[in-house]
Amino acid sequence: MKKLLTLVMALALVFTCFSFVSAEDEITKITWVSGSSAVKDNQMILDYLNEHFLNAMGIELDIQYYDSDATLRTDINNGTVFDIYFTCSWYNNTNQAISDGLFVGLDPEVIKEEAPGLWAALPESVWDTAASADGKIYAIPNWKDYAAENFITYPADIAKELGYEIPEKISAWGELTDFLVDWKATLADGEYPVLVGGNPAGMESSFDFIDRTAMVGCVFGTTEVKFVFDDPEVMERYETMAEWMKLGLINPDAAQLTENAIDSSKPHIGFAQAWDGYDGYTVSNGYLTYMTRYAGPQLSVDTIQGSMNAFGAHLANDPDKLAKCLQLFELIHTDKLFADCLRYGVPGYHWNYVDAEKYPDFAGGVLRTQEGKDNGGCPWAFAQPAYFFTSIAVGDPEDPKTQVPNFAQYDQYLATIAAEGKVSAMGGFKMDTSEWKEALAQFSAIKDSYYKGFASGTTPIDEVKDEFLAKMNAAGLQEFIADAQKQLDEYLANQ
Repeated sequence: MKKLLTLVMALALVFTCFSFVSAEDEITKITWVSGSSAVKDNQMILDYLNEHFLNAMGIELDIQYYDSDATLRTDINNGTVFDIYFTCSWYNNTNQAISDGLFVGLDPEVIKEEAPGLWAALPESVWDTAASADGKIYAIPNWKDYAAENFITYPADIAKELGYEIPEKISAWGELTDFLVDWKATLADGEYPVLVGGNPAGMESSFDFIDRTAMVGCVFGTTEVKFVFDDPEVMERYETMAEWMKLGLINPDAAQLTENAIDSSKPHIGFAQAWDGYDGYTVSNGYLTYMTRYAGPQLSVDTIQGSMNAFGAHLANDPDKLAKCLQLFELIHTDKLFADCLRYGVPGYHWNYVDAEKYPDFAGGVLRTQEGKDNGGCPWAFAQPAYFFTSIAVGDPEDPKTQVPNFAQYDQYLATIAAEGKVSAMGGFKMDTSEWKEALAQFSAIKDSYYKGFASGTTPIDEVKDEFLAKMNAAGLQEFIADAQKQLDEYLANQ
């Protein structure tokens, strides 16, 4: 908890704006791959960023978006090289990529020298947790909610009409079953209160993962390495999804869909990683949306690895280009207008700052245009390197249904993790999986065959659990767990 409080205090100190000015004669092209569905006006946005910000620094930026981890990994395996990679524990898997030699290891002193504003923007405790055993930084954490909290979102007006007062926190998903059954009774055939594309996001969030591909880690607060099925909180969620599907509460094609296929404008419950006080779902959904927290806040290597960016290994032989990449990230963390443009698109076309004199309660917010909503920015917001530095999107101030935005939400988040935050018992442990490439590929293929079925509730977990585990064990799961335990024990013994 002492370390967590240090993190909180450091975060509070860095929520400020900086300025950065630099210029070079030669232009260096930097390629960046990030996770998100396609941004239709991507080239327009890049042209704006390059012309108004980056060319003066000697940089030309090219961002490509992949919404599929499998497609990205295929391209990487086929030899596609990027200068910057979005990476996390579930997309372009950070530990595997490091073991595969995809990322360059950065000496902290190099970051401090080339991009002091970037180093100052993140707390020392976050840098410490991000560092590998050799002391190098292989992936830079995004400035966001490092101690994860997970929520179920729901339409507040419907809950009120049906006489339900959903608490701010729940201990199990099953607590919402009665509400959903009563809600379903009001809907037409073919409409469902639970809309799922593939699987609910974050349903294993309470588990302290060592490797998500193998689904291996510890029940949070312990150091005994187990399979995720050994976490009773996670199993309750799998079982509840099966019950909800049986009751007809979930769209029956859930396992065949992707998250992008879900029409979020239809009132439904959703699954999200956010923080207490976050009110962005009302804006994005178009109806009053509240949240109930079911997990967190928890700080661990896995939560920090929930969103990171790394630089390609080839940059070890190109120090000038590596310096440019660091300077680009410094700009993102120190120039608020640039960070907002990177996230939302071209100002005046995709978005505008709210007129502070006309709408003082909304001052400081971003108002997205219809063009911006349809074709512009807003890739995965959590994938933005300086998410908590960017301005908050707000609803139309002219609309009487629009709520006044909660501009204090980041401060509320800091207060919550200070009061309730839990720190992983595994410390900064990261498993070396370099000897497990073949097994991890098998784990991934087996998981792909089963996961969306039981995670969506389409196939009850009780019907496939034993078969799924038997195949994972045949691929080396128990040996992987034993090695993870051995490495973890050695790591903890040396702390």
